[in-house]
Amino acid sequence: MGSIDKYNLISLAPSLVIIGAMLVMTVVGIKLLKGAIAKDAAKAGE
Repeated sequence: MGSIDKYNLISLAPSLVIIGAMLVMTVVGIKLLKGAIAKDAAKAGE
């Protein structure tokens, strides 16, 4: 792979932003899902 210059960065930046957003949404989604599972488990245990 060649060196990253300004023109490569312009085309690469949106891809990196999308990848970063996907990772953040995945982490947030897992945390929300764990919270929902914990709430359901608490309700089931009552």
